[in-house]
Amino acid sequence: MNLPGLQFKLFGFQVTIGLDFLLLVLIFSSAQSLSAGEIVAWILILAVSILAHELGHAFALRRYGINPVIRLWMMGGMTMSGFPLTPKRALVVSAAGPAVGISIGLIFLVIYKSLFPFGFDRGDLAGFVVGNMFFVNLVWGAINLLPIAALDGGNIVTSAFLWALGERGRTPAMLIVALASVVIAIIALAIGQWYLGVVVIIFSFLNPAPYLEMWRILTGGPRQGAAPGAAPQRRPQEPRRDTAPRPAVAVAMSARRQYGETYATTLGSMAGDVDLDDIEHAPAPLLSDVTAMVSRRDDAGLAARLIGENDPVAAFGIVARLVDGKRVDGVLGQLKRSSAPGRDAAVLKMQVSLHALGRFQESIAAAGALGSAGNAASAVLVARCGARIGDRKLTQQALERAVQLRAASGVAGGGSIDSLSDSALGDIARVGPDQKVAQLLSQLRGTTAN
Repeated sequence: MNLPGLQFKLFGFQVTIGLDFLLLVLIFSSAQSLSAGEIVAWILILAVSILAHELGHAFALRRYGINPVIRLWMMGGMTMSGFPLTPKRALVVSAAGPAVGISIGLIFLVIYKSLFPFGFDRGDLAGFVVGNMFFVNLVWGAINLLPIAALDGGNIVTSAFLWALGERGRTPAMLIVALASVVIAIIALAIGQWYLGVVVIIFSFLNPAPYLEMWRILTGGPRQGAAPGAAPQRRPQEPRRDTAPRPAVAVAMSARRQYGETYATTLGSMAGDVDLDDIEHAPAPLLSDVTAMVSRRDDAGLAARLIGENDPVAAFGIVARLVDGKRVDGVLGQLKRSSAPGRDAAVLKMQVSLHALGRFQESIAAAGALGSAGNAASAVLVARCGARIGDRKLTQQALERAVQLRAASGVAGGGSIDSLSDSALGDIARVGPDQKVAQLLSQLRGTTAN
C-alpha cells in the first residue's frame, strides 16, 4: 500500500515523493543528532540523489517509447513502466540508474576535494552538502550494482543471462543472485554493516523467486507448476507457436503505434474517444493487481479485469502480462464462456493487442473466439496476421469474411474499415502477388456502408 505524498512533473515524468520516504529520512536524521539545517539538507540530499538515479532509469525507458512514473518510498526509489522489457533493454535500463548516480558522485567528489581538501568543520552546511552528495551517490550506486535480488545489480545479472541464453539463462541467473544475496547479507551483518544486511533481507521478501528457485534445486523439488515426477510432454498435433519476440516489444513505440492504429478501427463505437497520441506516449499504468493474478493463474479474474478495463493503454498492458505469464489461452477460454457485458470488446482488445505484440497465431485465436460477433475490421486484422505468418489461404478467407460482413451490415459490431491503412496493406502484401487478394481488397475499399 502506498502512502500519499508530494506529486509533481519533472522532465515530463510523474513523480511522487511518498510520506513514508519523508518520515523514514526524518527518523534517521533525528537519530544522528543533526541540526535543523542539516536535517533539511539531508532530506534534500537523499531526495535529489535518489531522484537522479531514478531519472536515469526513466530516460532510458523513454528511449524505448515509454513514459514511466517515479516514486520515492521508504526503501529508496522506484521507476515503474507498467510493461516488461526485452533482456537487452532491461539491462540498459537497469544500468542507467547507477551510471547516473555514480557519475554525480564522482563530480561531487572532485568538487569536495577542491573546496575541502582537509575536510569540513562541524556546522559547515556547504561542506555537509557537498560531502554527503558524493558519499550518498557513490555508495548507493555501488550497493545498487551488487547482485542482490530486486536491486539493479540483480536485474543486470538476470538480464545478461536471458540476453545471452534465452529462457535457459533464467535458472542460473536466479541461483547466482540468490547465492550472492545470501553471502552479501551474512558478510554485511558479520562486519557490522547492518543497513546493507537489512536491505538484502527486506528485498528478499519483495522478490522471493531467486530464493525459492535455489531452495527447489537444493531440495530436488519440481519446477513451479509441474507435477512431482512429471516429465514435460508435448501435446499431439500441437499448433505451431508464435516465433515473435517476447511481449517486451510492447515497450517499443512502433508496437504502441501499431496498437493505436488498429484499436479504434477494430472496436469502432466500443472504443469511445481514443487519442492516438495518448496511446503512444501516455505513462503505462502499474497494474500490480494484474501481475498478482497472473502469478496466481487466476484466469477468471484476469478475464473480468480485461472486460472492465476502459483505458486502452491499460488493456494493452494487461494483454502484455498475459503473454509474459503464458495465460493467453486460459483467459481467452474464460472470455469465450463469458456472457458478461463488454465481453466482445475485451476479446477485440486481446486480438488487437496480440497483433501489435507480434503474437499472430494467438491474435487469430482471439478473433475465432468472437464467432458471429466478429466484425469486418476484426476479419481484416486476421488477414493481416495470416499474411504475417505466410498463410495465403487464411488471408484470403479472412478477407472474404470481411467483404461479406462489410456488405451485409456496413459497420457490423461497431467495426469500421472505411479505409485500409498503409500498415494494413503492407502486412497483406506479404503474401506476394495474388489476384484474389487484390480483388478482395478492391471490394473492401470500394464498398460503401449502408
